[in-house]
Amino acid sequence: MTRPLCAVALGALLLGTAACSRPAPGGDPAAGRTAFVELQCNACHDVAGDSLPPPTVTPAVRLGGRMMLPPSPERTRDDILLPSSHFAQGYPREQIMAGDASRMPPNYKERLTDAQVANLVAYLQSHYVRGLPSATQ
Repeated sequence: MTRPLCAVALGALLLGTAACSRPAPGGDPAAGRTAFVELQCNACHDVAGDSLPPPTVTPAVRLGGRMMLPPSPERTRDDILLPSSHFAQGYPREQIMAGDASRMPPNYKERLTDAQVANLVAYLQSHYVRGLPSATQ
């Protein structure tokens, strides 16, 4: 591919991915925010673009923001229900893990209803924006 064609392809990709943040289908972002705080997720996580009670750990694990490939709703759901499936990069190991498992409660599958999970996913998805990350993020 020649340079002009590469530039056109990259431009089309960026225009096509510059969509606004949007909630996952079937969930209520406001109810998800309420659940996020009630479950004390904000003790370890901050969410881009939202003013929540501050995390009690440093550095907080950041969720949301501008990313080239934000997580899909399915990936976000899996992250909530299967927290040990993968771990956040760039944080002290002892902050995100207890032994070989995630510090996130492993029993959200049993504790949360399908509606609560859908609401949490909708809330978190509404804070991701597809696009090039900014230098200040």
